[in-house]
Amino acid sequence: MVKYIPLLALIFSLSTLSACGSQVEITTQIPVTETSIPLPQRGLASIEVVEIHQFESSPVRVNVIARGHLPDECATIDQINQNRMDSNFKVTIESIYYDDESCTSDPVPFEEMVELDIVGLSAGIYVVDVNGLQGTFKLRTDNIPDQENGVIGGQVWVDECALGQGQVDNSSPPASCIDVGEGKLEANGLVDISELGLGGVLLNLGSGSCPSTGLAATISDSNGMYLFSGLKGGTYCVSIDNLEAENSTIMPTGDWTYPNRSGEAAVTVSVKPGESNLQIYFGWQFESAVITQPTPSECTDKAIFREDVSIPDNTIITAGEPFSKTWKLQNIGSCTWDEDYNLVFVNGDQLDAPDSIPVTTTVEPGDEVDFSIPLVAPTEAGVYRAEWKILNPDGFLFGIGPGSDRAFWVQISVED
Repeated sequence: MVKYIPLLALIFSLSTLSACGSQVEITTQIPVTETSIPLPQRGLASIEVVEIHQFESSPVRVNVIARGHLPDECATIDQINQNRMDSNFKVTIESIYYDDESCTSDPVPFEEMVELDIVGLSAGIYVVDVNGLQGTFKLRTDNIPDQENGVIGGQVWVDECALGQGQVDNSSPPASCIDVGEGKLEANGLVDISELGLGGVLLNLGSGSCPSTGLAATISDSNGMYLFSGLKGGTYCVSIDNLEAENSTIMPTGDWTYPNRSGEAAVTVSVKPGESNLQIYFGWQFESAVITQPTPSECTDKAIFREDVSIPDNTIITAGEPFSKTWKLQNIGSCTWDEDYNLVFVNGDQLDAPDSIPVTTTVEPGDEVDFSIPLVAPTEAGVYRAEWKILNPDGFLFGIGPGSDRAFWVQISVED
């Protein structure tokens, strides 16, 4: 039988003992359950490239594209904010990170697009700062909406199917690919990170539903962007004929992946007076990726980008000027890189570089190395980008990033 002692009686008893001179020490222990709740860490995301795309619509629109890397898969983009003071825009892209031992140490690429709030701004030059990286754009006139004329625009881009090292079947296709049957992978029809615009493409505009041409024509810029402006409210057809003489030299082989895979690139678009539709995209893959990969070697090739030793992104280069780009990469795989490895140009503007350059030093696993490539700036002003990967002796192309399938690049701004 358990006896319960009233609390008042217990206090009286202890007081009596104390008064009698007895020393009584009472220790009360309260069991505590320890829980480990990781607190998130917040900070500015690491931005490596900032691109500013200006659309001469009515009103003018400006999109800012920021690319960079998060430290690992435990980090995500948290908040994106923009503020303007006079002619200066400040865009902050914040990341949030949860420390977790299960996360890999490979950086994860990201791309974010921010449309600046520029309606009603006066003509002038404006500065955009994204986490410390800056760029500018210029409004030639006051940015007042055109209430009568509509605008149609978008982008032509190179859609890629990037096979990872050791991808020998289509049981789990890479995210940039889709399985179209018969052991064949093709680009996924989505604008993925690192995929570039296709410049110099002739686009046609026709009146009414597709097929229709003859109303207007335009050429995509170096980023693949295009625009048809001054349009009355109505229905129009935007199309690209890859067999036209102007396009056949740019797109000699390949297929359309977007807006459809039927071999035709045509979209019917309706706009109201004063309305802008800048979301008409066309995806082109230069060749289908058939899975005939060689058997990978026992070791693994992986690389990680450390820093731009020379020519950071958007460095201004004089037209026609020779220069040398140097990247610092680290061998984080288990293979040793030697003279049987080559740097290979894979996409973009080649900038007078050779198709491939042999590795001239031995790079053990864990070592860092500076890779340099001699280049020449184009003679016309604009933004140019060249992408490179590494080719190993087994015929595998590999690069940087979580899947070792991302290219490393040089991007310059050429001025006359």
